[in-house]
Amino acid sequence: MRSQELADYAGKYMTGGVSSSIRVNRAIGRPLFMARGDGPKVWDVDGNELYDLNNSHGATILGHNHPKLRAAVEKALDMGVICSYETEYQSQLAQKLCSMVPAMEKVRFTCSGTEATMHLLRLAREITGKDKIIKFEGHFHGYHDYVQFSSAPPLHQAGPPDSPTPYCQSGGIPGVIADLIIVVPFNDLEAVEEAIKKHKDDVAAVILEPINYNSGCIVPTRDYMEALRRLTSENDVLLIFDEVLSAFRTNRGCAQEYFQVVPDLCAIGKCVAGGYPLSVFGGKKEFMDHLRPIGRSEHSGTYNGHLVPVLAALACLEEIDSPGFFDYVNQLADRFYDGLDQIFRETGLGRVQGLGARFGMYF
Repeated sequence: MRSQELADYAGKYMTGGVSSSIRVNRAIGRPLFMARGDGPKVWDVDGNELYDLNNSHGATILGHNHPKLRAAVEKALDMGVICSYETEYQSQLAQKLCSMVPAMEKVRFTCSGTEATMHLLRLAREITGKDKIIKFEGHFHGYHDYVQFSSAPPLHQAGPPDSPTPYCQSGGIPGVIADLIIVVPFNDLEAVEEAIKKHKDDVAAVILEPINYNSGCIVPTRDYMEALRRLTSENDVLLIFDEVLSAFRTNRGCAQEYFQVVPDLCAIGKCVAGGYPLSVFGGKKEFMDHLRPIGRSEHSGTYNGHLVPVLAALACLEEIDSPGFFDYVNQLADRFYDGLDQIFRETGLGRVQGLGARFGMYF
């Protein structure tokens, strides 16, 4: 089998035979090796034709090899793939995002969701002069040290449901960082209120996935989200939405438009460039102006705003923002979820929960 040969070969030169730790599929003991993708399908190196329900972890919302994205990338190649300089297209993309996402008055570009949340937390600390962060159990915000806590804790180490124990998800993270992270249960307003009151003078921000897609699909009530907005505002704590995964799943304005709740700062990613490496963080002008060269919080990088994903993102957002796009997506999604739900009810095997262009299956 070609896949196994490649797994053995990759294992000689890459740790675990992968470029990203989670790509090892535990069910088969190796990563999946793909040869190509087109539309909703991918073909592996063994010739198997598969429907890509994973969608590149949510990045390829328009499918693989979309003609408009392909044309955008070819345009970047013709321009010489300008790197580490500004072009007219970064500003065009920034304007487009600010017109779509309610919280975004100004933005900056990064290459990954991890970088986006890392810079947001640094920015929040600079704005407030406070160090602690409140996050929710089961919510994932990337792989930097300050968020690698309790995204998927083992049950025997998670602590009580109403008072989770911060569980470090990776080796190599200094123990003192746990002192700056407060983990609370999701959908429990009293727990957040108690944590803020107890640590009010130290808490810079509350960060959350407004729709907890990383745990499948857990949707809070609008009342909960509105109360969270009031609670943070009343206590001078910044509210950060991590919409890396929830961006453009339900509508053009992301989960914040779905709930009609606008955070102070937010991150978007995954599908924003249709599968090309781009994430964005942004927020109110008064907060974003704390970044250098205007303020003191650093954000720089050779590949920030790279021309290839920027042009891909402009093409992707043009499709996403076209008339009827989300009517079609939501209709298709509801039909799919209803079909899965019927199968699960007939077999008793599990359940499906989905909202817009993202879902989870529970067994």
